[in-house]
Amino acid sequence: MDYIAPLFEEKTDTRLAPLGKINSFHWEKEGYSRPESFFRFYAVKSKGIFARLWSFESDIRAECRKRDDPCYTDSCLEFFIMPVCGDKRYMNFEVNPNGIYLSEIGEKRENRRFIKEISSLEPQINAFRINENGRQAWGYDIFLSEEFISSVYGCDYKVEESTLRGNFYKCADLSASPHFGAHFPVGSASLGFHNPDCFGNIIIRKAE
Repeated sequence: MDYIAPLFEEKTDTRLAPLGKINSFHWEKEGYSRPESFFRFYAVKSKGIFARLWSFESDIRAECRKRDDPCYTDSCLEFFIMPVCGDKRYMNFEVNPNGIYLSEIGEKRENRRFIKEISSLEPQINAFRINENGRQAWGYDIFLSEEFISSVYGCDYKVEESTLRGNFYKCADLSASPHFGAHFPVGSASLGFHNPDCFGNIIIRKAE
């Protein structure tokens, strides 16, 4: 099922975007877990795209300390997006509870490039912790500005009504209770989350 992302005239409360669930779990073994994990996504005209991801995870691992460390080995929430229509390259943002992130671009799992090698601009990522009905969750907000996307893709990117391709993930490769969750179901274990054929539609529509 497609995710319908609202397009607003100005930055707004993330809670106005539809709630998405990261609840399709893959490659499970004994001892694996299924932490409740969620996301919201929206766009703002002349600004960029915004997402919030969070997880009610009990066994949190947060060892990575610098940009482009292998954050997927930690407790990790991931956002993969193909923002430029007609360009098959997608960006992956893999973020741990410290707000440390791994970011790359490419068409597939192999031969990806670190985004810092292409652009001096960075995504805006803010990690947070919340308490909801006595349960603790960690997560982050991420903002990709039009300028950032334009710099990475070498184009004049503008937010508009469109259909993007992407996915939202939850993993923790080396935690005490590993897991591999996705919003749009993923197929191949060998490709893992880097399987753009399994990305879903993120449809940006003007908010009513």
